[in-house]
Order: sequence, then C-alpha cells, then structure tokens
Amino acid sequence: MDLWLIIVALLQGLIEWLPISSEGQVVLFLYNFASVPTGEIVSLVVWLHLGTALAVVVRYPRVILDILTLKDKTLLRLLIIATLATAVAGLPLYVFLKESLTPTHGELLNVLVGFLLLITAVVLYLPTRRGEEDSDTEREIENQEAVTTGLVQGLAVLPGLSRSGVTISALLMQRIDKETAMKFSFLMSVPAVVAILLLEIVSGSTLPSSVGPLDFVLMEGIVFVTGLVSMEALLRLTRRVSFWKLCLVLAVLAILFGIPALIP
Repeated sequence: MDLWLIIVALLQGLIEWLPISSEGQVVLFLYNFASVPTGEIVSLVVWLHLGTALAVVVRYPRVILDILTLKDKTLLRLLIIATLATAVAGLPLYVFLKESLTPTHGELLNVLVGFLLLITAVVLYLPTRRGEEDSDTEREIENQEAVTTGLVQGLAVLPGLSRSGVTISALLMQRIDKETAMKFSFLMSVPAVVAILLLEIVSGSTLPSSVGPLDFVLMEGIVFVTGLVSMEALLRLTRRVSFWKLCLVLAVLAILFGIPALIP
C-alpha cells in the first residue's frame, strides 16, 4: 500500500468532522502530491466518505435503529427533509464538478479551495458574535431548520467548503443548541453519503485505476477508525477550540499554493 493512500485516508478520517473541510484538504493533497488523474479526484474523495458514514452509524447505533424501525418518526422526518434539500442544492453542483473538473481547469483548483475555506472561516466566525444572553432562546430543530441546513449541506459539495462546519454553524445561527447541532450534523451526513454513492454507481463511475480493491478496503478501514476517534475528540473539545481561525490559516496556505496558476 503506497504511502499517499495512507495519508489520504488519515486526512479524511481525522478532519472529516472538523470545520476545515476534509474534502478540500484531500483534494489539495491529491492534486499536488498523488498520481491520480484530475478527472478522477472527485470520485475518490466521494468514496472515502463511506468510512466516516459508517463511523456515525457505530457512534449512534440506538439512534440509527430507532430511525430505521420508525420509533423516532420526528427525527426521520427531519432527516428526510434535510436530505431532499441537500439534493436540490448539491446535485447540480456535483454534476458540474464531475463534468468541469478537467486538467485544463485543475491548475486553478487550489485557488478555489482557498476561497471556499475563507467562506467557511467567515461562516464559523458568525455564531461567535452571538451574545451569551441569547442562550435562553435556543430551540429544537423543526422543518424550517432542516430545510435550511440541508440546502447548506448541498453547497458543501464544493471542495473546500466544510460540510460539518457550515451545517453546524447554520444550526447554531438558527439558535439550536450546540450538542443538538453537532448530533444532527453527524446524522444528516449518512443519507447524503449513501445518496451520492448510489449516484456514483448509477453513473458508472469507478475508483481511480491507481487504487486497487484491497487498498480501497484498507483505506476505508483507516477512515472508519480515525473518523470515529476524531468524532469523539470533537464532541469533547468543541467548546474550547476556535476552529474558524484554523480555517483562515489553511485558506491562506491554499491560496498561496494556487498563486502559480494565476501567473501567465
């Protein structure tokens, strides 16, 4: 198993739940340091999300079981609404990326990732502007919040825009308490991943030729284990860390990586 495959799997698993865009960082690494054709990068990044989706199932087995057995119809309804909203916003963007991410445009990929990371940093910063006196107005997730958050999740198909970061921030800005926001963000990632993987299969997309079946299984195992560990760490440490600052630093680095592409 090549070293770059291990690094890619570690990146996906360790930072999937951090609001610094695992997809953006994996795309950056693949584009700059791996031997994967530019047109196949998006497919590989999408398939890596299978491991983190399984980590959510293992982290919340009772919740998942209650949803599947219709014991928690309210949560099921909210997840369906959020998933449909995600499809409305994300499907056109996904198709656009698949058709337009060619070697001709690939040189500008670093700049795109950098500016999207800047957007993520701003979105993550906004909830910190809310005063503590607002804490007594926090409320439960309803249909409107599910629609809004689903639309935001759909936009996060863009490389560099953190799915977990923007969905959690969207919920916080709608006055949903932090613990509920994180849990719902984790859970709504599962149907989104399943849907996009089905789309990959239906469209006939395959894994890059440089990734063999055994390597793929090993990568998903690494993503699963590290994703589960990083999820637990985030749940424990989220109240004490300002992730938006880290996003800002990474955005600057990403843009610096892409500056050569802007020079004639």
